Amino acid sequence: MKPSLLLVLLLAFGPLFAAEAPSDATFADLAVAEKRLAAQQAIFDFSRSFPKATPEAKAWFERVRVAAKASEDPEVQAALGQVLLLDPAYKRQLPLNPKQPNEYEAPEGTTPETKLAHLERLLDLRRSPKEYPLTVDELVALTKHEDFATAQRANRLLRRISPSTAAPLLWDRLAKLTQRSQVQEVEDEILRLPSAVAIKLLPTAPGGASLASKAAWVRIVAVRANRYGKSRLALRESLLPLLKGPANELTEAAWAAVPRFFVEADRAVLTEASQGLSERLAPKAKAALDALPAK
Repeated sequence: MKPSLLLVLLLAFGPLFAAEAPSDATFADLAVAEKRLAAQQAIFDFSRSFPKATPEAKAWFERVRVAAKASEDPEVQAALGQVLLLDPAYKRQLPLNPKQPNEYEAPEGTTPETKLAHLERLLDLRRSPKEYPLTVDELVALTKHEDFATAQRANRLLRRISPSTAAPLLWDRLAKLTQRSQVQEVEDEILRLPSAVAIKLLPTAPGGASLASKAAWVRIVAVRANRYGKSRLALRESLLPLLKGPANELTEAAWAAVPRFFVEADRAVLTEASQGLSERLAPKAKAALDALPAK
């Protein structure tokens, strides 16, 4: 063996070879708060010197076990309990039921909410569609549920199963909503649709009457619409009227979408639309004009 390798081994395992069993005084120090940490470390270090189950290891850990039972201090018991985990003869306890959680049979749902929860679990586990508790038609019916959370969950699951079926329902739902929090949830689902479906079914004009739903349409269009598609001209015509008006989420979203559909040749039209804007909206319009692409 090379001298350098021998030196490394001595440095690594030397303390274990030279370690002496802690005395009774060390165990007594566990009950003294000021000395507990040092005593626990000494007992712990010595316990690590038994990699295999030997008579010496058995005698040592039996001594630790007796000390743990004799002590009434919960902190001492906890400290010695951690040491006993180093016993090489310690048998790790298996769970009461070693069956994996994802193998448990889920109970059959009887309400729309439980059926939706069961379906979502099966989708997460990538189970066969034959096991789904709801059909596409049943999901479509649940998207019209009076409870928004239930209907929105049905929309989300339908989007995962059949995006082409979910897309028009989501757009129709977006047009009817007025609460901003609900609009944002539907907007998120539309943005999660596959690009091909989103572009194919993208409305060329906002269908909603509320400010929140129109702003959501603009934001979705800015992300999903094709700059060079056939619908570009129609989208430009729909965006132009939205650039004028008071500063709100709709006009801000409209100006943010300008570089997506307009080019440098449209600067004159856009400059005219930017006249008379509020102090809050004017910087956003300027930023949009500065970001216009050449063509």
